[in-house]
Amino acid sequence: MLFVNFIRWIFGYSDICIIGKFPERFLTVSAKNGLNLWNLKSADGRIHARIKTERINTAIKFALKSECELEIIKKHGLPYFCGKYKYRIGLLAGLFIGTILSCFLSCFIWNIKINAPDGINEYEIRNELSSLGFHEGIIYNPEEVRSIERKLAILDGRISWVSINVSGTTSNVELSTMMNIKKNTDKKSPVSNLKSTADGTITRIKVRNGNSMVKIGEGVRKGQLLVSGIKEYTDGSSKLSDSEGEIYAKTGRQITLTIPKNTSFIPHEDEYTIKRSFIIFGIPVPITLCGTPSGKNIRIKEQKRMTLLDSDIPIKITEEKYLKYNQQNIKIEKQTAEIILNKRLELYKLFITGNSDTTILSESKQFSEKDNYFSLTVDLVTEENICEKSYVTIIE
Repeated sequence: MLFVNFIRWIFGYSDICIIGKFPERFLTVSAKNGLNLWNLKSADGRIHARIKTERINTAIKFALKSECELEIIKKHGLPYFCGKYKYRIGLLAGLFIGTILSCFLSCFIWNIKINAPDGINEYEIRNELSSLGFHEGIIYNPEEVRSIERKLAILDGRISWVSINVSGTTSNVELSTMMNIKKNTDKKSPVSNLKSTADGTITRIKVRNGNSMVKIGEGVRKGQLLVSGIKEYTDGSSKLSDSEGEIYAKTGRQITLTIPKNTSFIPHEDEYTIKRSFIIFGIPVPITLCGTPSGKNIRIKEQKRMTLLDSDIPIKITEEKYLKYNQQNIKIEKQTAEIILNKRLELYKLFITGNSDTTILSESKQFSEKDNYFSLTVDLVTEENICEKSYVTIIE
């Protein structure tokens, strides 16, 4: 019924009133001749009805034959609505141009939504799509979109599956990452060994579960078996277990820290310029009158999309901040370089002792000067837990 009413509104219809001694005669004549009337009502000896505009003249003839009068009360529909504005050429021209422009702009993609899984930055995917030619403001081409899906999956090794779904002027990019195949060491196995992570001399042994394969004072190599998960008994029987414990060894390591003789730095300055602009359908419209400042600048760009009724619209507000700087070159003296390198050494020592059971027993330093840089070579003797758990795969 809604569709029928819409068709009637498109072609136009009128409210009429039949006045006479016998208005029923008009209904009889109309029914015999196929004149369609609807919304019939009777009040005060009159009949009210609705009729198509194109059948008004026919209804008037039938009313005269029935010795009745036909009065047009009100006209409805698109023809009468447009008739009110037929002399307002500017309004009609604007409506026509607006319709054409709306149809034209609907052929473009104005909004790109990216549903990136954990571990993938949305900004990186947006840049990769832009490098492939898929960005806001392009004409929608289904074949080109399918090609971009394949190219993106090849370009980014983290992505295994890409789907770009376009609805109207909005495209939704769905991504799926590669499945991480876990190693056997990530699986919970009932049997494990403890192996050495470095060369050294055993100083302490603390085995809570398993069979120790080394003794105090014994030298070991990296990757050597320290504690076995197979525990053997005197009666010849054996038991599989999950090895647990700590084995400490005296180890040595050498590090070299360097610093160039000539370096550069950027001093902080409070002088900056801000540019703001609208981007409407991909066309930038400046808000501020200032241009891009000359000289060396650091540009910080922030972009915000406008929304309407929880839906993104193709309008963005862009703010660009240009921070002015002057890069300065400095020469580092030998005494200054030695101080800096020693501070870096202290940070390194704090790192290795703070994150593990490592104790520094001794150290020897050698500071030297090369052609373009200063270097500090340090030999450290440490005591640390060299155990690393290695799970055993059992094949049944």
